[in-house]
Amino acid sequence: MSRTADPLIKLGYRSDLLNANMSRWLDHFRWLSALMVAASHLRNMLMPDAGQLGPLAAVFYFITLFAEQAVVIFFVLSGLLVGGVIVRGVRQDSFAPRKYAVDRASRLYVALIPALLLSVILQWTVGAVSCPAPDTALRIAGNLAFVQNFGGTPPCNNASLWSLSSEGYFYVVGPLLVLAALTRRPAALALALIMLVPAFVVLASSRVTPLFGLGLWLCGLIPWFVRVRLPAWIAALPLLAILLASRMHLFASAMIEEASIGAAFALLLASDLGEVRAPAGRLAVAFASFSYSLYLVQMPIAQAFGRLWGYQKLPSDQLGSYARYAFGLAVIVATGWLFGRLFEARTASVRAGVMRLLGLNSPKTSAS
Repeated sequence: MSRTADPLIKLGYRSDLLNANMSRWLDHFRWLSALMVAASHLRNMLMPDAGQLGPLAAVFYFITLFAEQAVVIFFVLSGLLVGGVIVRGVRQDSFAPRKYAVDRASRLYVALIPALLLSVILQWTVGAVSCPAPDTALRIAGNLAFVQNFGGTPPCNNASLWSLSSEGYFYVVGPLLVLAALTRRPAALALALIMLVPAFVVLASSRVTPLFGLGLWLCGLIPWFVRVRLPAWIAALPLLAILLASRMHLFASAMIEEASIGAAFALLLASDLGEVRAPAGRLAVAFASFSYSLYLVQMPIAQAFGRLWGYQKLPSDQLGSYARYAFGLAVIVATGWLFGRLFEARTASVRAGVMRLLGLNSPKTSAS
């Protein structure tokens, strides 16, 4: 008797989604995305916009302009990892808001505070392309409160921190949306609606508007409830095609482009990716361990190099320009690694200390 074939799409909670294979793939996505952001911003600081390029220069420009796409990947990954922790806690009736708050705050602040300090130091010493004057204390305080997308402004030499404002917002509204959806408690629904108000107040037809980012974050929840029985290489094809189309400027708007990337990446995560062993697993773990730090420090260092060597002054047809670029990128990655070792790696110990101080038990698991 023949066995009934598995359906292409299977709905239901997937408790085994984050197996060892999937975790290594996520590590690769994290560090590659951070590197793409750094590579793109440094290229933009040092070299002129693409014009008439030779074949090798054209390839270089093509692969160093994926910063915006990489941020979409970050948002979806955050929804998958952080949202997954929330979903598991709610389903098991073990979600503890105070522990969750400590977990998320420690994840954000342990590396962010030193990175903001680095941004300010570089403003006052080397300078930056985008800084007519150093930031005020109020502006820096606004970044510590994550209000960059709610009336505040990122540091003048670290515009990348706009995304942390949305990320902090996701961490607050995400649990409320999950609670409202899974428990259908009126109080959770009411609080979720209230917390959506700030996003509607600053709503704009822009990729950086928090409500649009929330949609990308929620894409990360899809693989927890949808299993698509496709080989990973087939599921990856739509994402690769969309990324290629984005670099060829084939989308009508940035929002359509990034929504397509988010949906295609969610499809890949919902596929049989977890059944495929990721290559270079140790490298993935090592580089992912400081990917957040790399994202935090890359822009102010790129801005400093732009100030030192001249904004977009390195000609794209000279080998020396690429040598300088490689040196600058190496400095950025090395600084990210150093910050990762000095600060990001201490997140767990800081978290545990705060838990003890508040009389809370340390969580058994936490999202990166």
